[in-house]
Amino acid sequence: MNLSQIDLFAAGSAVLAVWMCGVTRVKALLWGVALQTAMLAGICVLFGIAENQIQLIVLALVVFTIKAAGIPIFLARSAKQVDIDRDKGVGISPTLTLMVGCIVLYLGYSLAPEFAVPSMLNRGSAGMALALIMTGMLLMITRRLAISQVIGFLTMENGIFLYSLTQTHHMPVLVEMGVVFEVLIAVLISGVFIYRINRSFEHIDVTDMRRLRH
Repeated sequence: MNLSQIDLFAAGSAVLAVWMCGVTRVKALLWGVALQTAMLAGICVLFGIAENQIQLIVLALVVFTIKAAGIPIFLARSAKQVDIDRDKGVGISPTLTLMVGCIVLYLGYSLAPEFAVPSMLNRGSAGMALALIMTGMLLMITRRLAISQVIGFLTMENGIFLYSLTQTHHMPVLVEMGVVFEVLIAVLISGVFIYRINRSFEHIDVTDMRRLRH
């Protein structure tokens, strides 16, 4: 098994997530999460080939089709419908968010031995999974637009997926596929709410939702 290649894909997905912290264009964010997910699908393929498990290759195809292609395309159409292009963030500049993202990446790298399963050889992937989860949370906290927070949720879920794939001897493929379809349903529902929120409030800035209290 080419473990160095697996760790390289994991590191690439984490670096892409950090890059997304400094991006404001919604289209670029969607490209980022698509490429990030495609790298995780690549890890599935590497494991499937190395262990001769066709189930993992099927899972990779499902992940790529739904999460790397289908969901970003759907969110891009939703963004076009509500006519949004950029997310200015919530009181934190993209540069500062990017710096925090770099710190998160370093923490993930440093804490990898603490979160890695001793019996697994690719311990670096555990740190990158942790970095993805924390970066996804960072995106959800520091962004104004509902669609950007959905992207943060997808990034966080990618981190959970990466950890389960590389540190738990591969969860049953049916369980993984079930998670993928649950994420798809969640995003579809989010897309509907984004459209309805925009029609009701003429924007999808979540910081202004406090008006619902009155």
